[in-house]
Amino acid sequence: MHFLALPWVIGPIPIVVSVWAAYACGIAVATKTPTSGEAFLGALLLPSGLTATACQLILSNQNFTILLIGSQIISSLCWFIIMHASGFRLAPVENPENSSEKYPGPLKTFVVLVSAYIIFNVILWMFPGSDRCTIGKCFAYEWALGRKDDVFSRLYLEISFGSLLLIGIFAFLFRALLLRRPGAC
Repeated sequence: MHFLALPWVIGPIPIVVSVWAAYACGIAVATKTPTSGEAFLGALLLPSGLTATACQLILSNQNFTILLIGSQIISSLCWFIIMHASGFRLAPVENPENSSEKYPGPLKTFVVLVSAYIIFNVILWMFPGSDRCTIGKCFAYEWALGRKDDVFSRLYLEISFGSLLLIGIFAFLFRALLLRRPGAC
């Protein structure tokens, strides 16, 4: 039974995490509980697993950097769709002048998020990973996430972290657009 021999292309941990994330997203949407930690984590990990799987199955011979950034954007947008379907809504702010929210604080956070996202992706682009590792590390890595010579295991964790940064960036941009729109809130 060759198909049961490890390492698999997609490891058992991403499979189990994606199944759990689908369950958590389903429960969050059905019960309209977007503020639970399970809803947030499920909405982050489900699109990450699905986009990494789609890249492995369909686009595995494409440019890795384009796959990574495109998958991060798609996963971030899917997070917003899942959270919106579960009932998550942005709390309205009356007026930017009357609000306790001052621009230097959120602006600094936005700049830090954008800088961290750019630095994260540049580091992944410059240092794609080592082909040298000890037999124990390689075995544990490949057993957990999948074969390291395939796209999935390289994309899975990188999509999750990059999507988390992009969710923060998109939230700031959405909030800024909402505050600038006349008659908003």
